[in-house]
Amino acid sequence: AGPRFVINAQNCVHCKTCDVKDPNGNITWVPPEGGGGPNYEAM
Repeated sequence: AGPRFVINAQNCVHCKTCDVKDPNGNITWVPPEGGGGPNYEAM
């Protein structure tokens, strides 16, 4: 088996790196419920 990309959702800071770095497109990042989290431009 090759390298693994492991995410700990409890420590998520909504930086969207997992969506950008996922080479196979297995992760679809969406803003948290209620619209909380960082206010990123163009999202």
